[in-house]
Amino acid sequence: MPKEQEDILITIVIASVFLVLIGFFLLLIVFIFLRRQRKFQQERDEMKNRFEQTILKSQLEIQEQTFTHISREIHDNIGQVLSLVRLNLSTFSNIADHEKMEHTDELLGKAIKDLRDLSHSLQTNRIQDIGIVESIRQLLNNLHKSGRYKTDLKVAENFTGIDKNTDLIMFRMVQEIINNIMKHAKADQIAVDIEGNENEVQLIIRDNGIGFDMEKFKTAGPGIGLQNIFNRAKMINATVDIKSEPGNGTAIILQAKSK
Repeated sequence: MPKEQEDILITIVIASVFLVLIGFFLLLIVFIFLRRQRKFQQERDEMKNRFEQTILKSQLEIQEQTFTHISREIHDNIGQVLSLVRLNLSTFSNIADHEKMEHTDELLGKAIKDLRDLSHSLQTNRIQDIGIVESIRQLLNNLHKSGRYKTDLKVAENFTGIDKNTDLIMFRMVQEIINNIMKHAKADQIAVDIEGNENEVQLIIRDNGIGFDMEKFKTAGPGIGLQNIFNRAKMINATVDIKSEPGNGTAIILQAKSK
């Protein structure tokens, strides 16, 4: 090979190697840039999630403090006043209409009992002490006693309980769901099924009310009550699944880790 052609060939090889190296470094730079971008995005998402969790936790603590305050007021103030009224009524001896007097006494007794039950349902410590099953049982019993609803509670034999923090949040979610049923569903039957094991718990809350169109619900988005439920679910990494159709009631399935 002539010397001139050999020099050209060497130049071409060197230039090719140089271009390959430049391409390699460019790809390496792009790879590092994308990796840093992804890491930055992950850190930003984690910060956003931590911030949202902190806000939700603060809201929950404020709400629980409010519930505790209302519970104490009901028990220490309103309940005692009604008990005194009932006691005073029992000292009246000159009332001609004894039947009306007895009826008034019964109404006062019922009001005192209902307020006591309401006070207990708002107490955070009590809910954590007696657990979610007993809390839901008492909630359903109170609804049944109102005469407006038939209620049913089923607990699976393999249900082993939930940790106390999850317990409280799940019960508040059930309360919110039942409040929604009472406000909007026009139902007269409410049933709760509790299933689970040491790893996972599932609560199903059903009613026989008017139901709603799921497509319209997805378009319009949840109302305040359901949004509260989704926010609480987010705090314990729970899922909320809603099944409903017009005229056939609604079922809401809550799933979370047990411990």
